Amino acid sequence: MNDNIIIKTVNLTKTFKDTIHALCDVNTEIHKGEVVVVIGPSGSGKSTYLRSLNLLEEPTGGQIFFEGIDITSPKTDINKMRMKMGMVFQQFNLFPHMTVLKNMTLAPVKLLNLSTEEAEKKALSLLDRVGLLDRADAYPSQLSGGQKQRVAIVRALCMNPDVMLFDEPTSALDPEMVGEVLDVMKSLAKEGMTMIVVTHEMGFAKEVADKVIFMESGSILAEGTPEEIFDNTQNARLQSFLGKVL
Repeated sequence: MNDNIIIKTVNLTKTFKDTIHALCDVNTEIHKGEVVVVIGPSGSGKSTYLRSLNLLEEPTGGQIFFEGIDITSPKTDINKMRMKMGMVFQQFNLFPHMTVLKNMTLAPVKLLNLSTEEAEKKALSLLDRVGLLDRADAYPSQLSGGQKQRVAIVRALCMNPDVMLFDEPTSALDPEMVGEVLDVMKSLAKEGMTMIVVTHEMGFAKEVADKVIFMESGSILAEGTPEEIFDNTQNARLQSFLGKVL
């Protein structure tokens, strides 16, 4: 496999209850340093696709290669692979009984065998970067939605992931908080982080994406640069979708 390909899916399928086809033969290649944004109507398979990439959703068929390793093989230690994949969800999934700093250092200390001091140094540096250094000792209940999501992003970064997966990271936020989260994601993109983002934020897709994937009914109907997708598409279904969301 091309060394530059970090994730590859081959004929990826997912069915629920044997009748609902959430994914139908999805073939994708994600390159190192690429920002890929997945768009489409609700129920099109976007989140199922994203969650399949680290086997949070078990595919029904097909293969997923991460850094050249078939992670759908039973021989693969998926937990080891997941340590290289940061995941950010709609809901922030922070531990409510732990401070922000403890939320961020728990996994690096347990899984990467970092000392508490090393983990805290990195966590505080990341918090500073997203403007939340003064919230290190706060609890999640004391944060706004935008602050919680910024913490969730830098918590994932504490594990030094090779790729970041975002599942509609702004959909649970009040509109005025969306920008502060997207700004963090934009800065990550500028630094060359490989990112796969499921989102309804078309402005973000236009501005930041290297590649945009449009999904409908579990299939990829269109794929290309933002310019190809937003300005020059000949795909009637995509044109109809964009007409409603832009």
